[in-house]
Amino acid sequence: MKRLFFFVSILVCTSMAEARRSTEWSLNLDSKFDYIFFSESYGEETNQDFSRLELDPIYKWKYLDSWRFYLKPTFVADPNNKSEEERYFFDASEIYLRYQTESFSLQAGNNIFSWGVTDGYNPLDILNSKQYFDPLHSRKLGAPSITLSQSLDIWDYDIIYIPQNRGATMPGSHSRWLPRDVFVPQTPDNNLVLLLPESLRYNYTSRENLDHALDHNAAFRLQRHGSILDVGLSYYEGVASFPLVQPVVTGTIVQVSPKTVIRVDPDVTLNTKNYRLRQGGFSLVSNQWDFLFKYASSYSQSLGDDPLLPGWTHENVLGLEKTFNIGSEGLLIAILQHSFIFSEKENDSNLSVTEIFRRAWMLGGKMTWKEVWNFSFLGLYDVNHSSTFTEIGIGRRFLDRWVFSMTADLIAGSSDTPLGVYEKNDSYTLSLSRSF
Repeated sequence: MKRLFFFVSILVCTSMAEARRSTEWSLNLDSKFDYIFFSESYGEETNQDFSRLELDPIYKWKYLDSWRFYLKPTFVADPNNKSEEERYFFDASEIYLRYQTESFSLQAGNNIFSWGVTDGYNPLDILNSKQYFDPLHSRKLGAPSITLSQSLDIWDYDIIYIPQNRGATMPGSHSRWLPRDVFVPQTPDNNLVLLLPESLRYNYTSRENLDHALDHNAAFRLQRHGSILDVGLSYYEGVASFPLVQPVVTGTIVQVSPKTVIRVDPDVTLNTKNYRLRQGGFSLVSNQWDFLFKYASSYSQSLGDDPLLPGWTHENVLGLEKTFNIGSEGLLIAILQHSFIFSEKENDSNLSVTEIFRRAWMLGGKMTWKEVWNFSFLGLYDVNHSSTFTEIGIGRRFLDRWVFSMTADLIAGSSDTPLGVYEKNDSYTLSLSRSF
């Protein structure tokens, strides 16, 4: 018996030592502090500045070559925000367990997906619901999901099942990112304009899910990789990225033709409706003459019979990307992109992110210098409404892990357009980030 116990002890100790050698883990923390200042006041009881702290702990665990566990939740504190809904934000963005072999993986948990090939506006990247506290810098929400992926030589495919998706998180009731001069809501006849008072009070009430929009979302993607050409096909059925927003108002009619114009009373109620859609997508990337040519196209069909549903929508994005070497220590990546969208119904709403890109050009670039300096530029021009968005940034890394950056966001356009509605939200941001 003693001899048996001795051998068992040797076996257990050896197994534990082997397990320790086969297991790797790491724990890090990404932190960021932002101070955001808006050059104009915009509405009563809204912020003219924000002081925001973001923490992203990152835990990685690996066992042998087959098992991976990854955890990266997000916590954002903005205690002086006048919108109570935005003061503290937590999302279990990425928490998943993955089993993998050389060509196969099965992953379960909360996931962030990145489908499509274009930048800025990506019509194929719709699997994750989003947080729209700032619609021009939306944040993806983790989707509880199961993902099966496999690579077969030059082919690979992904199958994703989301038992219950999240639905969009809208700006808070005191947000600067809700219309505060003119509100052009989406209506069946596209014929309503709301003139808003200075003492405006928004209130969210019902959040309806049409046709079980959040339930049983699913997606499939097939890709072929070549030496100079990559192509992809995708299919998705599930909740749309941005909900239908229906205002309930009282007020005085001041015009009936060609559109009905109402000067509304201070209290405005917003009802949101998540709806279901089907989307087929195609993407292409070609490397020719030191340029990357990118194309993404999607055809979406809303499901259900609500009169506010958009029907079919055909979205297209063409992009051109070029990398330049600046001397021996600089690198510039430049992007030119054009988007064009066709749809079944006209939509003049100024509370629609998609409408910004119906006919739009985007020019952007990011430059790094000596691996410590970075410069960025983004210019967006909405052709249909002659509106513009410009973002300029500069950053400096120091003491290896610290990064200080300054960013300016400038918006111009008429307040009854989907980009110009934010014309009073020109902002300047100071950011300090560190990884531990």
